Formats: sequence, C-alpha cells, structure tokens
Amino acid sequence: MPKFAVYYVPQADDPLYRTGSEILGYDVRTRQSVAQSSLLEEVLGPLSESWTSQSRPYGLHLTICDALDCQWTTIPQVERELADLLACFDPARPFLLERKELPTVGIWGKERRRTLVLRYEANASFRMLHTLLVARLNPLGTGTVYLRRFLTEPGNELPPHRVQQIRLFSSSTIFEHWRPHFTLLRPYTGQETEAMAARLTQLFQPYSTITVATICLLIQERDDANWQIYREFSREGI
Repeated sequence: MPKFAVYYVPQADDPLYRTGSEILGYDVRTRQSVAQSSLLEEVLGPLSESWTSQSRPYGLHLTICDALDCQWTTIPQVERELADLLACFDPARPFLLERKELPTVGIWGKERRRTLVLRYEANASFRMLHTLLVARLNPLGTGTVYLRRFLTEPGNELPPHRVQQIRLFSSSTIFEHWRPHFTLLRPYTGQETEAMAARLTQLFQPYSTITVATICLLIQERDDANWQIYREFSREGI
C-alpha cells in the first residue's frame, strides 16, 4: 500500500537544500544518494549513517501534511484538492518561514535516540494552508503511524482534543501542535548531543527566512522505499 504526504522541499539550487541533503545522504529531488563533503565534515565531524537511518528516506523536507496510507486511486483526488486549495491564496501574499531561536535546533525524543531538527515558525497564511490541507486531505488517507500507535498502545493517554484529532485526521501533530521543522538527524545516538546541535545551528545560521514558492506531493511506493516527489505545485502556475 502506498503513502502520500505534502511537504515543502526547497529548490535544488538552494544552499539550505544542498547542505541538508548532504547531511541526510539522500537527494529526494534526484532520488540519488549524496556523499558528505570534506567541508561539511570539518564543521560537523564524521556522521554515522545510522544517525540518519530514519530521516534519510524522506530527504530534506518540512512536513505540511503527515505521511498517510492510501490507495493508488486516491492520488488524483489528492492532486485536485491540493491544487484547488492553493488557488484560494493570493500569490502576492507569500508563505513564509522564520527560523526559531532558543533553540534553533531542537533536541527531541529519548536519551541516546534523539531527533535533531531545524525549527521554523510559519506565518499566518502558511498556517492557514496547513489547516485547510489537513482538513481536506488527511481524511482521504486510511491511516498513519500515529493512528496505529493510538490503536495498539492504549496505555499512552492523550488529552481528549488530541484523541479527537487522531480519530478525525489520523494525527495529533496538526493545527496548534504543528511545529514546522526540517528533520536532520534521526536517531542521533552519539554522545555529544548539545555540541552537535550547536554545530548544526552554526551551519544553518544564514537561513533565517524562507519564502515557500512551491508545495510538493510526495509518495512512498512501499515501506522500504525512499520517498519521491510525485508532483510539485507552484503558487504561480497551479
């Protein structure tokens, strides 16, 4: 069964994209592996492939709608909905991402299996797009990792509103709980978590504001496959 997701993927010539893809070891635009350069190694030190084993298959991206199980026949409907919703927004009013501070690189998850992410905040227009896409696209899916976890691990108690989000939209990382970010290392099992976060913060210091010009619909054909861009939607040429 395939999966679909809606992500922001920076353009191929964007230095942020090139650097992030190098860290992950995978370029989702070309669907090719990427080797770590000596320049990157000077800043971060040698990166173990195991530190990106869970983040690499996705490539560098910022999630707008979570990965959703689906049928192949659902994809054309997802395309139509995505195009229709994007057309509701004035292209003269940009979707913007502003880098978060304190910290810029978030350290999430459990000790010795951390996730290091580059954090941003979306402007009002981009948050509205996220909300509309979740409301219209998520019900087209048949499930997510969040839904499976909720159904198989009943001991994990959640507030009633987050339970309702999972029931209706198969996710609880939406709406007010949506935290825009680029996942870099997952799982980071090294012993220098804080130092690695500081080095990543320095590396991505130039990228304080991002203008989102395109939105990507991605698919994963099977669980062990890398994600790939199925269609890219430009705000100018929907």
